[in-house]
Amino acid sequence: MNALDNLAPFAPARGPAAPPNHARARPIEVDGVFLGAALDHELGVRFVAVDVRVTDMDQSIWPNADYALRSARQMFRAGRKGATERVRG
Repeated sequence: MNALDNLAPFAPARGPAAPPNHARARPIEVDGVFLGAALDHELGVRFVAVDVRVTDMDQSIWPNADYALRSARQMFRAGRKGATERVRG
């Protein structure tokens, strides 16, 4: 007799498969520009930046996706304004 056969009653019940990680990602978009995604994290959400204007926020942790969106929006608009001023100056 195999010792592992005796462990079957103690194995956890199989439930529905967990959704893949990308299913729990919320896109962060401002003025039609995709800035990154808010991924579920044990402390809230983790922001993953894809736009150069918000890379300072990359991998930051926020209480929820709304906080990440507001901060990304503020940084995006400040970066866009700064870029315009540099070109004009």
